[in-house]
Amino acid sequence: MKTFIARLFVGIFFCSFVMGKPVFSQTLITVVDQNNSPLANVVIEYGSIKSEVNKVTDDRVYIMDQINKEFDPHVLVVPVNSLVSFPNSDDIRHHVYSFSSAKTFELKLYAGKPKSPIRFDQEGVVVMGCNIHDSMLGYIYVSTHKNIYMSNEKGEVMLAHTLPVNSTLQVWHPNSKVGLSEHTTFTVEQSLIDNNEIKLVLPVNTPEPTGSFNELTFNE
Repeated sequence: MKTFIARLFVGIFFCSFVMGKPVFSQTLITVVDQNNSPLANVVIEYGSIKSEVNKVTDDRVYIMDQINKEFDPHVLVVPVNSLVSFPNSDDIRHHVYSFSSAKTFELKLYAGKPKSPIRFDQEGVVVMGCNIHDSMLGYIYVSTHKNIYMSNEKGEVMLAHTLPVNSTLQVWHPNSKVGLSEHTTFTVEQSLIDNNEIKLVLPVNTPEPTGSFNELTFNE
């Protein structure tokens, strides 16, 4: 997996003080595109700490729903070895499938809830489509990292701590110019040690037109 290195452009905002005591430090990361528009569904992996990839810590089942002929959520982040269920909340049937190397699977034409969830046991990005509705496109991001976050509609991620100097942020987005299977790496420089706000600029492509699922899948 190629990694593209970028440098952080940060504004310095020092912690304020209340009654002579420092306020608890937080780090706000805001991700925007090349036009300065906020980017939702940006996955950020912090540092190199990884979980036990061969163990399942609980029986939690993650949900990738289908609502109004769309996958909901558009991007789902799960730990390796997680179970994911694919309920169909529409009043029409769907045929969900993926050819991704991280997980190849197929849920043939169905309504309601499938009998069993699917286990995602390999790290990577799983691109999903519907064999009936070509406009449906969703992603499951399977990770071994413990410190992993996803940006909200404002492009924001709030960390409950400051970032150590020289730490790295691995950043992924489905429309990133570097490609579906690649990350952009941002390095936290010395100047960030006392900062509480970071702005990342991630160049993205215009979303693919309707009916392009196969092209996306075979060009991961």
